[in-house]
Amino acid sequence: MADTVQRVLLLDGELSFRGSSLLTLRLARGLERREIDTALVCTQLGPLDETLLKGVRLHQVAGYTVPFWGSLVMRTLWRDMKREQPDVIHLQDVRLLPQGNWLAERFKRPMIITVSDHAEAASLNLKQASPWLKAIISVSESVQSQIPPHARLGEIEQRVILPGVAVPDDAVVRAPLEGAREAVVGMAGPLEIIKGASFFLRACHRVVEAGHDIRIIVAGSGPEERSLRQLASSLELRNQLTFVDGGVSMKAYLSAMDIFCLPSLQQGLGVMMLEAMALGRPVIASGVGGVLSVIEDGKTGLIVPPSDSRCLADRMMELLRNPDYARQLGLAGQQLIRDQFNEQRMLDEVIQLYQEVTGINGRRPVIIPVTPVAPAAPAADG
Repeated sequence: MADTVQRVLLLDGELSFRGSSLLTLRLARGLERREIDTALVCTQLGPLDETLLKGVRLHQVAGYTVPFWGSLVMRTLWRDMKREQPDVIHLQDVRLLPQGNWLAERFKRPMIITVSDHAEAASLNLKQASPWLKAIISVSESVQSQIPPHARLGEIEQRVILPGVAVPDDAVVRAPLEGAREAVVGMAGPLEIIKGASFFLRACHRVVEAGHDIRIIVAGSGPEERSLRQLASSLELRNQLTFVDGGVSMKAYLSAMDIFCLPSLQQGLGVMMLEAMALGRPVIASGVGGVLSVIEDGKTGLIVPPSDSRCLADRMMELLRNPDYARQLGLAGQQLIRDQFNEQRMLDEVIQLYQEVTGINGRRPVIIPVTPVAPAAPAADG
């Protein structure tokens, strides 16, 4: 028997400019670097920084989630993989549970699901899960708490594995709020109502009205982009504001920001926030969901109430008036990434789980009895 997992199939829907997709790509690259053959299959690829795709064996297979037609696509995928079957099937989207069940049954391989936000967790229907589902990974305890109780939870390992990102060489990233140039404040992620971009723009308007010279970056795309552009125009922010789509270098625009904001109304954890912290950017984030397990207010970042543009503006100005404090927060956040949210720790924990559910490396598959506990009422998420 091999002493580690040899092949992994990662199954996802659309890969787009959002934290869960970035996490999937980091996992795929990291597994390949650990010399684990990793095939990442998705239905669609949205605008993404091409550097994020390097080192990833990506297969875009349109239609496998479509009724009737999807069954034909799945059979083709199964035939293509029969010669080199995966040791484990890892779903990155709970909506792919039927497809994962189908493949797991035919390959006779264990299946794992990663749950990235509260809405996903609340929608997880274990009645649809086959006996091949052996583990559920949640990105935070907050997300895990939203998984509905079910009798099958007693036979499925539930584990929180915190997302991991890479901290770059300090020498290649400038310190925030350095020099006499305009300060840059920004946010990044899908432009959806739940992400709170309108409150971010209103906060920026207050900062400008208070006499601060700032540039504003909004990175991402989505259904709210048009209304956000209209709002920016009504707030007379067009000259200060730049919209950046997901195809631009993520490191470039995150490094350009002096202050990173996460104004979400709900958040599973915040992978984009972790990416900004890894670059030493001071973070101001809404105190919701898994964010509170990352940011300690005043030490590793600043916390504000959700949907409170006045408080968000006040904390922006607090950092603009005190660059040394901003840099201190940035360095503390970067150290937190090294200590608790680094990529290598995440890979170690995921590979360990793979080995446990497959029984590889001499360990028996995990079956830990758990008494289901009713979670708190599920919250919407984006």
